[in-house]
Amino acid sequence: MLSSIDDAFVDIYYILHKIRRKFFIYRKYRPFQAKDILNKEEQYFAIMIPAWQESPVIKAMLKNTLASYNYRNYHIFVGCYPNDPDTVREADQLCPAHPNLHISRAAAPGPTSKADCLNQIYADIYAFENKGPIKFAGYILHDAEDIVHPLELKLYNHLIPRKDMVQIPVIPLKRPWYDLTGGHYMDEFAENHIKELVVRESLTGHVPSAGVGTALSRRALSVISQNNTVMPFDVGNLTEDYDLALRLKAANLKLIFARFMARPGDIIATREFFPNRIHAVVRQKSRWLMGIAFQGWRQQKWQGSLALRYALFRDRKGIFTAQLSIAAYFILLNILVVWGVEWLMPNGYHYPPLVRRGEMLEYLLWANLLFLINRALHRMYFTYCLYGPLSALLSLPRQLWGNILNFMAAQRAIYLYARHLLLGTALVWDKTDHMFPDMGQRSDTPKHQAAANEHQS
Repeated sequence: MLSSIDDAFVDIYYILHKIRRKFFIYRKYRPFQAKDILNKEEQYFAIMIPAWQESPVIKAMLKNTLASYNYRNYHIFVGCYPNDPDTVREADQLCPAHPNLHISRAAAPGPTSKADCLNQIYADIYAFENKGPIKFAGYILHDAEDIVHPLELKLYNHLIPRKDMVQIPVIPLKRPWYDLTGGHYMDEFAENHIKELVVRESLTGHVPSAGVGTALSRRALSVISQNNTVMPFDVGNLTEDYDLALRLKAANLKLIFARFMARPGDIIATREFFPNRIHAVVRQKSRWLMGIAFQGWRQQKWQGSLALRYALFRDRKGIFTAQLSIAAYFILLNILVVWGVEWLMPNGYHYPPLVRRGEMLEYLLWANLLFLINRALHRMYFTYCLYGPLSALLSLPRQLWGNILNFMAAQRAIYLYARHLLLGTALVWDKTDHMFPDMGQRSDTPKHQAAANEHQS
């Protein structure tokens, strides 16, 4: 009940926020449009791509990125390891034809951590700047499986340096209807990146970094690295992106979530395939939970304003709600078995009623049922906004299955973090195996190159 009230508060806040912007803000200030971001003078951006054992996807991702961007002043830095020659070879093949593509070679063998790889890339970018006239206005975080939007850098160019961190939406690529494991990401990210982040930015001024589709101003990394005297990314944190955004907020820098339509139906966002195998999903989500809930709780404590502490509570409550969901499933299964036995054996033993009329528990269960319906309808609506009616209907079974996956991830996170605290076992880069879509699998994304050519002309 308490968790449902928490979720309902976010629902109500989002609705009121949308009404306020439509009838008050947008009547006073014109929202910026595509033409506003196209004509501004281009600043230089450095794109940082950490890569450990990414040989199956890195070449296709880089070719697509280099061909897609409607932007000239950018350089790509790919972080590789000496004991991963396949990834180095695949990325290196593109360097002769693309002088703005660079390989950042780590000194230590991998895997170390994603943060360590990003620190190496940042050090090489700093060295690159010292050798020539280019000074980067911002740094973009991407992964080796990302599909970039052609106008992404144009949007960052419009917002930086006025803003110190810009997060654009992350949209999972569509999975087949029968793929509940891969498909549940669609529903979760649709709700989080249409509603949750909008509410959080408005309520707290803080926006969590997703680690991809994140732009950081030069000032942001300068402040975090203390004018390049320390490395900006925390190598001891499994969710270095989330940790970085909290530190930026603590330094009173300006963070923004930018959900911008380049044209109707074409959101400037990062698109990618999320894992669709149970083991890979559990590994990925347990890493998120360890970094956000456990390490964030231990390292960042309960900092900031009351509103920010409330946002941190929402991030961390997943460890507990994952247990409650499975407990509820177990209780429901038992009730169905009891009902089934009583129906098959009407003259047999009848258990006493679990709930009696007029008890407080009856009203609590009715209230929770209404909240459950509200939650399901919200998930369906936001999934419908991105993926259409069939996916909206499928969000119901996917939500049930997603709760089971989240429970499994929570159990693994609890086990690994407890072992880390009790035995000193290191928390290592538990990398997800990535895949990059072929052209047929990108049929549900905007025609990026066509859009880029249209805007360029």
